[in-house]
Amino acid sequence: MMDECLKKLTLNITETAKVLGVSRPVAARLTHRADFPAFRVGGRVLISAEGLRKWVEQQSGSGGDSGADF
Repeated sequence: MMDECLKKLTLNITETAKVLGVSRPVAARLTHRADFPAFRVGGRVLISAEGLRKWVEQQSGSGGDSGADF
């Protein structure tokens, strides 16, 4: 139960790269895309964990942008 409370709402660029299986520079470039769920808090770039799941589903779906321009 404690683990459920401690689930992260956001990921940093390094964690996002690891989750997506891409390099850190690729993950950093993704944060500049308008459709990518990244936002800034002070000087930090954070990625919404739930938004990332939805973004991956959209990218792997049959419609829309294929995401091939990372």
